Amino acid sequence: MNTLSGAAHVDPLVRSASVRGACPSIAAPMQTGDGLLVRLIVHEPIDIEKLCTLCTAAEEHGNGIIEITQRGSLQIRGLREASASSFARVIASLDIGAGESPPLVTSPLLGLDPGEPFDSTALASSLRTTLQQERENLESLGPKVSVLIDGGGQLHLDAVSADIRLVATSKPLFQLSLAGNARSATHLGYVPTERATAAVGELLRRIASQGPTARAKDLTLGQQIDDLRRSFSDSLIDGPAPGRSDFADRAPFFQQPPNPRPPAETVGVYRLANGTVARGFALPFGHTTAGALRRFTRAAADNGASSIRPAPGRSLLAIGLSQTAADTLCRAAVEEDFVVDAQDPRRHVVACAGAPACASAELPTRQLAPEVARVIRSWVGTSNIVHLSGCSKGCAHPGPAALTLTGPNRLILNGRASDTPQATISAAGPIADIERLCSEL
Repeated sequence: MNTLSGAAHVDPLVRSASVRGACPSIAAPMQTGDGLLVRLIVHEPIDIEKLCTLCTAAEEHGNGIIEITQRGSLQIRGLREASASSFARVIASLDIGAGESPPLVTSPLLGLDPGEPFDSTALASSLRTTLQQERENLESLGPKVSVLIDGGGQLHLDAVSADIRLVATSKPLFQLSLAGNARSATHLGYVPTERATAAVGELLRRIASQGPTARAKDLTLGQQIDDLRRSFSDSLIDGPAPGRSDFADRAPFFQQPPNPRPPAETVGVYRLANGTVARGFALPFGHTTAGALRRFTRAAADNGASSIRPAPGRSLLAIGLSQTAADTLCRAAVEEDFVVDAQDPRRHVVACAGAPACASAELPTRQLAPEVARVIRSWVGTSNIVHLSGCSKGCAHPGPAALTLTGPNRLILNGRASDTPQATISAAGPIADIERLCSEL
């Protein structure tokens, strides 16, 4: 292993990668270094007044830190045992966030995007109802099992992983796949809209039958995937796969999925079906204060926004603006230090909560993040990411990154936070070490 700036070597066997734990929820907060953490999975836009109330509750019952995750979930930090139940009651009264299990992840502009081939909101509503009705049958599902509905519009969810994926296609069909993102998931076939809810329900029951540690990937191992396709053959039909003649002599559900789409960038302006626009912003390194978010939300309302939607990429969308109002709102966002430009170098840095907010962390990631963003400006326009991970769990960015710094001082090139480090960095000059490495990549 190389050593940068004279730092001591780190034996990767001394500190093994920890197993990533259960998901925090309103019902089951997770203990962290700064108190209890809860996660709220939002599947539709949040009314302005409701979001302001949530911000106030985060201040009154927590430490006022609000995060948006890479998957677009809201996280509220610093709750106490005495205050967590009060916060839960506020959230219940607001009726926001997924209460069903498993959680339902939807496109941030579902039903609003003119680029969607058809409106998938009815399916989302049907699935929520089914999940409520099936609660007893799904009690043994693990907390990480999730269902995703991608409406097929401009802000797609190709980069978001889920156990069960439904992606709207050019026909009134959904591509059905299991265990991963658009590139890695196992393609099962195409299902008509009227059969999609039943198909998802059956798949969830099969996962649940294998116990609380089971995931959709367990249904795709070996011969199981062929058996699964055969058992679903009555539900799966021909999909929109023009030019795929090599599959013409096989059962319809063997057709390949649609080609990958260009990455979706939430920071920007997106025209909606009703003639208004949604303006996307990002939280710097995924976090802000409740006060800053409330001020921004009020500014959005003053400019005509009807709602705010947390979105993948640690971002949020102000919905229902005119183009002029969207431009005006950018000034308010800049005042709160939000990211308003997709070319902002901060978009190339992923940082977890870090020390001392996370009890597992050995690196003050959010103190380092602004300086790291400053020294990687040359990466703008590339797909390179610097991942600052407080520990080897890599919660903020499970996949590989061009450069990963894992607490306390381990450096991984083109890998994950849990991988064997190739070098260590110096405590005295970590930014200089990172700048030099980034210039060489």
